[in-house]
Amino acid sequence: MQHHPWDAPDYIQLNGQFVTLKPLVPERDVDALYAASHGTPEKEAIWNYMLYGPFETASAMQTWMETDMVGKSDPLPWTVFDNSSQSPVGIVALLAIVPNHGRAEIGHVWFVPAVHKTKVNTESQFLLLQHLFDHHSYRRVQWKCDAMNHASRTAATRMGFLHEGRFRQHMFVRGRNRDTDWFAMTTKEWETCRANFQKWLYSGESLSLMQLNNG
Repeated sequence: MQHHPWDAPDYIQLNGQFVTLKPLVPERDVDALYAASHGTPEKEAIWNYMLYGPFETASAMQTWMETDMVGKSDPLPWTVFDNSSQSPVGIVALLAIVPNHGRAEIGHVWFVPAVHKTKVNTESQFLLLQHLFDHHSYRRVQWKCDAMNHASRTAATRMGFLHEGRFRQHMFVRGRNRDTDWFAMTTKEWETCRANFQKWLYSGESLSLMQLNNG
């Protein structure tokens, strides 16, 4: 096992078969991301469990990006580009990065409705996990979400994250209590999870990722 300190994750482009993760550039990405995530109730539903959004204008969204998201060592946000359309379809990020302990968290995850239930989300997470576990030898990757966010809880379990508990009355967000569910994947699970990601994404494996990880 590598001994600490681990390096901070490289903030570089990550290339997949279905998606390309490019470090977020607000002026390049904001117009497409704003248009795809605003204007209808379906589009704006992606913000229901986020700590920010929806935004009044694309300019307001760009200000948020420039103020809260870019130019920092934490978080490290990527814009997700769908390879088939070459267009931005969401954001993912690494945060709570603790190189001294080989630990980081995946968060700020959202995708436009057009790519829900496709391989876009799954491969995006796989590229981040591969980046942390395989390229930086990290020991633990966390995932947390609003306990009411069924889609996020299901996604975490489906990808092989293990539920570690619920922080009750963790936050007060948008005028209501938020309990937070915590999940994590460690090096103990990664080898099996990596193989299952690869089977499901690239080999035409008929079983679902959840069935593979629960098998």
